[in-house]
Amino acid sequence: MRAPGWWLPVSLLAVAALLSGPAEVTPPVPVTSVGIPATGLTTDVPAMSATMYAGVTDSADPPLPRAVGERGAPASVGNEFDEYPYVRYELEFPAGTEAVTIRWQGRSVNLDDLALHVRTDRSWGEPRAVARPEVPGGPIVLEARVTDVAGLLEIMVIDAPRRDRSFRDVTPDQAFADPADYDFAIQHLTDTQYLARDAAAVFRDMTTWTAQQARARKIAYAVHTGDLIQSWIRPGAPDTRARTEFEVASEAMGILEAAGVPYGVLPGNHDNLWNVAGRLVPGEHERNHALYNEYFGPQRFRDRPQWGDSVTDADNSAHYDLFEIAGTPFLVLYLGYNPPEHVLNWAEEVLARHPDRNTIVAAHYYLDEDGRLRMSGFGDIGGSSGQQIWNRLVVPHESVFMVLSGHVDGQTTVTDRPIPGSDRRVVEMLADYQYFLVDGRRATGFQRLLQFDLDGGTVAVTTHSPTLGSFRVEDHDPRRRYTPEDGDFVVDVQLRAGVPRAVIPG
Repeated sequence: MRAPGWWLPVSLLAVAALLSGPAEVTPPVPVTSVGIPATGLTTDVPAMSATMYAGVTDSADPPLPRAVGERGAPASVGNEFDEYPYVRYELEFPAGTEAVTIRWQGRSVNLDDLALHVRTDRSWGEPRAVARPEVPGGPIVLEARVTDVAGLLEIMVIDAPRRDRSFRDVTPDQAFADPADYDFAIQHLTDTQYLARDAAAVFRDMTTWTAQQARARKIAYAVHTGDLIQSWIRPGAPDTRARTEFEVASEAMGILEAAGVPYGVLPGNHDNLWNVAGRLVPGEHERNHALYNEYFGPQRFRDRPQWGDSVTDADNSAHYDLFEIAGTPFLVLYLGYNPPEHVLNWAEEVLARHPDRNTIVAAHYYLDEDGRLRMSGFGDIGGSSGQQIWNRLVVPHESVFMVLSGHVDGQTTVTDRPIPGSDRRVVEMLADYQYFLVDGRRATGFQRLLQFDLDGGTVAVTTHSPTLGSFRVEDHDPRRRYTPEDGDFVVDVQLRAGVPRAVIPG
């Protein structure tokens, strides 16, 4: 049985051992820098010396000494997507020491887990202990028994991508993810046009649920990818019905505003007058969006914390939002239906100015149900701009990691579209339930919750209807195209801009 108080800091144990008069031992020579006295680590056998180094590696595998530059520092922090901070300890024990129990205590950031490795020969091998905090940034304890010490022990604690992959490997379970397992969530809703026209209460149910669940489910932001309403599509039509529907949409989205949930919207083809002049005649694009801008123009959003800017001071047919969640910077770029050249030029400039933000592109018509991207012609008013968006905004800008869209009835997810000369992967998702039925009505109210685990680089996607109290979106598709896995799944994401990681002993 160990005596009470056996967990003493290594540095204090070293002092005690030296005062008791052991044989003089030359301290280990620092490998790449001058270390500092070890903190955060305790052992059940007094160490004769304990030195700590801090480093950052671009590989998720722990580096060997001399592989990266190190420094004497009390902690290690990384901010780029390919930076994995660690602290390394060199411990020396009295001759004859065969086994040591080590215990490390400290913290990281968010819900990041930390892994403890012990070096054997020229390999760190698999971690001897892995743990994550119960709350973001909370305490972490790692403990391991090490044999074959042979006097010298080298230990590393590293913040690499999450070791526990259970969040990634879940099967469809018709339930939301546990908020304790992810950092934040984003709500995606789209094509509410028939709700604005015929079922206002269902539209309100969607945003009311988000407002009420924002704290419990960590909903930090909401994205609406267009067709807020149904009846503003043909030039020459009276605006009476469209105004009534815009009032419904304005009230429903206003529920998020009242609850303090940031959100963004864009105009689909039913939210603006739809004619070829909008792409060819200067000023016609803005005139086509005049009614949309009356209800959802820059004036509604520009004083809100997330607001970035719009394509012009008076036109919110394209805009972007900026925000930070869990220490990670994000940008959401909104593009209305079939954007003309000046909007695409503006969007390119926005992405070029913000390479340090993980970017979601929100577009109305981007992806077809079969996963194809279409190319619209110069004067085309009925085609997709998906291929243009991919070519001009997604491929050249590494910060873009996801595209969300609607317009096309159905749901599909593409994760393997190749990018020439790169192993980068972008998640492209279509989720549009406007034609899904309940009791013969287009009023199901399905939307998606995207639950982000930053450390694991994964997103759990859950499709749900607050009105129906259901996750079974496939049951309401009149064409019976889907299985539960199409609406309830986990997907890997590659955040290519700033992602905080840290190892902080003590």
